[in-house]
Amino acid sequence: MKRLLLPALLLAASFAGAADAAAPAAPATPETPLLMVGDSMMRLLGVAMEKQFKKAGVQPATAFSSLGSGLVRPNAFDWNAKIDELCGANHPKTVFVAIGTNDRQTLEGGENGPIRYGVPEWEAEYAVRTGAFMDRILTNGVDRIVWLLLPAMKEPANNEHAQLVNRIATEAAQAETRRDHVTLFDLGPVLSRHPGQFASHIMSATGEALAVRDPDGVHLTNDGAKLVARAILKTFWNK
Repeated sequence: MKRLLLPALLLAASFAGAADAAAPAAPATPETPLLMVGDSMMRLLGVAMEKQFKKAGVQPATAFSSLGSGLVRPNAFDWNAKIDELCGANHPKTVFVAIGTNDRQTLEGGENGPIRYGVPEWEAEYAVRTGAFMDRILTNGVDRIVWLLLPAMKEPANNEHAQLVNRIATEAAQAETRRDHVTLFDLGPVLSRHPGQFASHIMSATGEALAVRDPDGVHLTNDGAKLVARAILKTFWNK
């Protein structure tokens, strides 16, 4: 894995440079399809990635998002089962993942019963589930996972949660069995000129204020999704 060269204590402040740390990928061919999956953060982003990839000749690429889903309630939406289904249908070699936005809630479906958000047991169990989801993807014949780290959020509680799930994902990706297969890509530097700080707008190339985040302070706008999709193309395909 191309690691973020930041100690864990700095992850909460900034993930700047994650995109630069990612290794370029070979151009996709019909034998190396792409899959983009995730929660509501992937909704507009997945559409933008499909369009940008098609325009750049990076094919085939398929996106799937499930609003309100995550890893905390498999009884409501089972991502492990869904990734089996999606990989079986699309046979991807690279999978982009955006997940965790909706997971600031009680963990359910575990052997020890519900676990309240905010207690140490929640973090430990969420780490297990994050690693297990990465492993589940890889067991489906996937060569590489690109895990999209969440950008800064407007509300402090949401921002603290984003930093938590980013740290957990980073640590899970560094496991010996995953480090050569999981790459981290930070959305934050693409959506703000000040790493670790929320920005609803950024300056466009023409000098105009471009809205990149939804008024809810969490999700991307269409323009924000396009910027991220282009940054991913530039980072992994140099296009």
